[in-house]
Amino acid sequence: MRLLCMFILLFAFSCGAPKDKSSSDQKTTEQKVKETIKEPKNEIIAVLKNPKSINDVKALIKNSGLKWKPMAMDDESSKIAVIEIPDGKFDFWIERLNNSREFRTVKINSIATTKELIEREKNNLISLRKTKCFGDCPSYTIYIAKDGNASYEGKEFVLEKGTKEFKLSEKELNHINALLTKKDFSSFKDVYDNPRIMDLPSTFVVHNGKQIQIRLWNDDVPEVLMELNEYIEGILLEKKFFE
Repeated sequence: MRLLCMFILLFAFSCGAPKDKSSSDQKTTEQKVKETIKEPKNEIIAVLKNPKSINDVKALIKNSGLKWKPMAMDDESSKIAVIEIPDGKFDFWIERLNNSREFRTVKINSIATTKELIEREKNNLISLRKTKCFGDCPSYTIYIAKDGNASYEGKEFVLEKGTKEFKLSEKELNHINALLTKKDFSSFKDVYDNPRIMDLPSTFVVHNGKQIQIRLWNDDVPEVLMELNEYIEGILLEKKFFE
């Protein structure tokens, strides 16, 4: 009887002991849990210079034999296009899209690049873009983020071409913020221009979801826009980015 009780007790212990899972079972579980993120293939991501020219840009892409895909960002002041291109022709199409002058940034698309460009557009406090004229007008773009980090991109007739990163001083950032709170940007007109006057460069100002084009600096232009332009231009002149 004692031997029978010991046998029953040992049997119960053996049934309650955990069983080892096979390596194949563990591998199957890991595969189910793991999330696979696929990088985009044969895609270019590009930030439009003028969001209001979206229809013209779409027509350009279609006429070039490329595919316009769902946009990465589609706000009033910022539009980021995703364009599918023929396999293995990144250099050719990046150069061609840059030469179209419709985009201010053209890159090979990736998850990291998309995130970077969207964050940059969303964190933008103010940006100014100066176009060229028939003469020697400086052509450049300056982005100022909400934390004071700034990115200058010199194009033509400037002393510094390419990208230069710097940070505004606390005083400079505070002054720009003070100017931006003087008046609601949504109350400004989209364009200040006189099309009868030729050979004038344009200044595109983007703030708080609104883009303003200023081609003719006359009395119709709000004073705060003039102050912002002169102040930011003064910062760049001090850094000798252009003369």
